[in-house]
Amino acid sequence: MIAGLRKTARRTGRYLTRALVWRDPYQDQVLVAWLLVAGLLWILLTGSADQNWTVHLALSVALVTVLAAICAIDARFGIIPDTLVVVLAVCGLAAVWLLDSDEIVYRLADVAIVAVAIVAFRSIYRWVRGYDGLGLGDVKFLAAATVWTGLRSLPVMLLIAVVSALACAFLLRSVRYEVDGRHAVPFGPHLAVGLWLAWVFDPLSILLG
Repeated sequence: MIAGLRKTARRTGRYLTRALVWRDPYQDQVLVAWLLVAGLLWILLTGSADQNWTVHLALSVALVTVLAAICAIDARFGIIPDTLVVVLAVCGLAAVWLLDSDEIVYRLADVAIVAVAIVAFRSIYRWVRGYDGLGLGDVKFLAAATVWTGLRSLPVMLLIAVVSALACAFLLRSVRYEVDGRHAVPFGPHLAVGLWLAWVFDPLSILLG
């Protein structure tokens, strides 16, 4: 277990250091890496040093750490490990418990709704197109992410993820890498940045005032 943690930590550190400075093999991940860092800086610079902020900061550090590890592995190997998905979900439950324990039952109901909807979408997509649009790892990630943000923030999270993925495709093309409809661009890092920005800024609350 300790050896696995060390390996994951090394991969995550390598991913961040190379992606942040636009180096192979993570050139297309530069936007994702910088958004992860920028979100954490935003929390540090805009928070007030009270007990609630301290709890929020601790949860945010845990979240961005897990998300960075997911990005590193998915960007390199095209998979989101079940272990990290479980850690993400457990940390999300801890966040709900610490911030508003009355929400746990409702949040679990949101997770069930999202899981069923995403599995149905994945099945329909495969039936229509003949191949998967989302991997099972992405489906599991979305279910775990819903623990953190709830069902109401899912559309915003997905919108951010899609925009991030399109930016990634543009970067790949800019370095003369061929991208077509069947090219497997890892979607995990973009889902991760969507969850991260939804957690940091809660855009729906801003829009609703």
